[in-house]
Amino acid sequence: MKLPAPSSLFLDYASQKGPVVTHFDQIGQFVAFPALLAANGRVSSFEGYVNGMGRKFVSGGCHYLESHETDAEAAYSEEGFCFSVNDSVPLQLIDLFSLALAIPSFFREIGDPSMEDLQRVRDREKPAGYGFFRKDPREPLLVRSELAYPLCPKREEAALYFTGMALDAIWSHELSHAFMGHLDFGVRHYGIRAMNELPDGNAELKNMPLEAEADRFSAQAIVSGCFQRTPYLPKSLEGLSVQSRLKAAMVTAALLTWFWAYLQRIDRTIDGYDPYETGGHPPPLERLHLAFEADRQYLQALGWGTRSIQTLTFEAMAELEHLAKAKDWFSILHPERAFSEKGQSFHKDLQEIMAHQFKEFYGDLDLFRYRPKKS
Repeated sequence: MKLPAPSSLFLDYASQKGPVVTHFDQIGQFVAFPALLAANGRVSSFEGYVNGMGRKFVSGGCHYLESHETDAEAAYSEEGFCFSVNDSVPLQLIDLFSLALAIPSFFREIGDPSMEDLQRVRDREKPAGYGFFRKDPREPLLVRSELAYPLCPKREEAALYFTGMALDAIWSHELSHAFMGHLDFGVRHYGIRAMNELPDGNAELKNMPLEAEADRFSAQAIVSGCFQRTPYLPKSLEGLSVQSRLKAAMVTAALLTWFWAYLQRIDRTIDGYDPYETGGHPPPLERLHLAFEADRQYLQALGWGTRSIQTLTFEAMAELEHLAKAKDWFSILHPERAFSEKGQSFHKDLQEIMAHQFKEFYGDLDLFRYRPKKS
């Protein structure tokens, strides 16, 4: 697949953040490039869908920015939509999922978990996903070191699969800002040319419903990929059941909420937490609830029964519990906390707040939607 070149306006926009690249070192060979292929495939699908309805979709392209920043964004120009992820993100994600798969109780159906040593995980001092861990990009991608990568070769490859799925989720979140009309709307009404994954303190709070909508879209996008072979699925895992892939999608969405929370350095608890202090994105726990809710609704639309959906949800929660018990960094993901009565109440309250905001500008936003109008 030929990847589209970035527009000149986007190059101008991104010039201060680093050069635009499509592949780099071993990350590009194993993770970034396959995820980039998947992302650009989604762009083509969206463009074909919209243009088939007789509504012009401004062309779009996905690119990596070569820098040490950790960010993802969608930008608008008259030449097209541009979606970028900084190249530090794959490095941090491969470390995060390698650590998770080094936990013997995590996804026991993959490889030989008896080869793993839980103590290596517990000895890990630096939080996964917090920064670069390889000293040199020429170092091997998967290294059995103090970083607690899986000892089982198949689980080692599974870390690539989870990382690819996470990158797919990030791309899909940014793509949805264009597909759902958020960027066009933002440019026309707020003068916002780009929407960032890591907003600063000046982020527009009114964007929160848009970010929540993008989260739901992203969660459903990677669930849809579980029913087919994605570019980032290693051959050794092609026999992984659809049930396990769906469970992996739900767990990946949950771990991404943890990942962004650490990078934003924000309070991930519910007690005394003002969700409006951190900019335009919903709080991490709310993002987790949004993802799980979106996944269940998607499967329901596919004809899955309530019992099957509940079974899958409980299996995903069990994996989160394994993470929380193995390493205290992940304690916020423990179902007893994340899906507690208090957590559910917080989710309901915030949904009502966002729904109120959404109603205020929905009439204007609907003009930019790339979807069929209801008759």
